[in-house]
Amino acid sequence: MLKTHVGFCIDESGSVRKIVGPLVKAYNSNVKSIKDSVLKEGQEASMTALAFGDINLKHRILYAGQQVQTVEPLKVTDLNPTGMTPLFDSVYRAIKKLSELDDGDENTAFIITTVTDGNENNSRDPGVSTTLSLIQEKTATDRWTFTFLVPLGNARVFSRNYNIPLGNIQEWETTSAKGTEDAFIVNANAYKNYFTSRGATGMRSTNSFYADLTDVTVRKARSELSEITNQVTIIQPRSDCLIKQCIEESGNPYIKGAAFYQLIKTERKVQPYKLVAIRAKSSGKIYCGDEARVMLGIDVGHTVRLVPGDHGKFDVFIQSTSYTRKIPGGTLVLYWPKVGTQRK
Repeated sequence: MLKTHVGFCIDESGSVRKIVGPLVKAYNSNVKSIKDSVLKEGQEASMTALAFGDINLKHRILYAGQQVQTVEPLKVTDLNPTGMTPLFDSVYRAIKKLSELDDGDENTAFIITTVTDGNENNSRDPGVSTTLSLIQEKTATDRWTFTFLVPLGNARVFSRNYNIPLGNIQEWETTSAKGTEDAFIVNANAYKNYFTSRGATGMRSTNSFYADLTDVTVRKARSELSEITNQVTIIQPRSDCLIKQCIEESGNPYIKGAAFYQLIKTERKVQPYKLVAIRAKSSGKIYCGDEARVMLGIDVGHTVRLVPGDHGKFDVFIQSTSYTRKIPGGTLVLYWPKVGTQRK
């Protein structure tokens, strides 16, 4: 039976105080989703949770190595929002705790998710550099995955500064209950896909946790999505332009909602009414449906942020309802006039 050890590092620095209630609620919902996913896939998993930032203790272990189905929900009073943000020191401690659970089985996997509403600013024991070296060492075993929820607009800088794969970083709106809820919905879907991939392929680690179509087969797309190949046109502008200009210069009338842009960078807002299409690179067949959102870790009923990762056998397209959407030259635009009457 496949076994996964899951760790969460939860920010409890002073700035978290304003969202501590929604944060605990969203975290508990995420844990429940992990329980359901593990049970559905017939796998084993343990949970370890640490909090970091407490002005007196800096790091606290909330629970460690607990069988996932026995984990009790956190209470708001379990977090003490004070102090700074020793983020990477907390990751270091999580690695050490999960390493104690390593049974030596090459199929045992480890995944640590760190949730922060701010930037690293207080890691001194052992410090950022030592922790990053340990992260790289563990990642090289192909059994460890490290994912991060960071404030809106920070993903690329975080990835560049700390050499973390962009596909393993999710941005979130840290100042509202809704933003917190949305972020953990994306995280829950990503964990669902992670455990599904573990069961289907034996996958032990991933560099594209938040947008991963690597293990989605063309057969699965055919069976679960609607094929729209004969209803769409693919356009590739030579230079940067607005999406309306791109459509009209291709000889087609611009219709609101009929144009889809290719996913090539982090999208801050993907609304629930926006359609998602995927194109099989091998055959050129194009599919669309709610299941495409699920495959990408996008909750069907919520506005979320989508981080590009390794899309495997597919190109991904997101519906645009703005004629001023900027399209980089050389990227693809999908034109589907059938859905262009949509008004949202």
